[in-house]
Amino acid sequence: MTTGERGTSDRRDLAEAELIADTARSTRRRAELERHAAVLFLAAASTMAIVCGAVIVSGWFAGVLVDRWERLFWAGALLGGVMVAVFAAAAAPGGADARRATTRIAWLLRIGLALFVAAPALCVVALIGDFYRL
Repeated sequence: MTTGERGTSDRRDLAEAELIADTARSTRRRAELERHAAVLFLAAASTMAIVCGAVIVSGWFAGVLVDRWERLFWAGALLGGVMVAVFAAAAAPGGADARRATTRIAWLLRIGLALFVAAPALCVVALIGDFYRL
């Protein structure tokens, strides 16, 4: 084996080792994101169930709100349902390509977290606005 052939072989071995390490990092990152997605899905679904159950048991209904605030309240409730669906989509397994799955899960988690803030904010603003007759 000549020096040139040995150098080419070493570069090829190094490239294969880097590819294996990159695949291992992507797989670990995917597992971490899937774990986060499952926990957030559980938290979001539990929160929605507790809030909806408490509203049903209390006998309160959004119809007591002034119409404009009721629309805002229902928009927040709808976003809460979408949030649960987004976290469910993030937690759903799928795809053999760890890099693509990692990107998909990361974006869904970002969207879900934004909805996790926006949904209750709309509902609370609607309740406060109705209470103070704004």
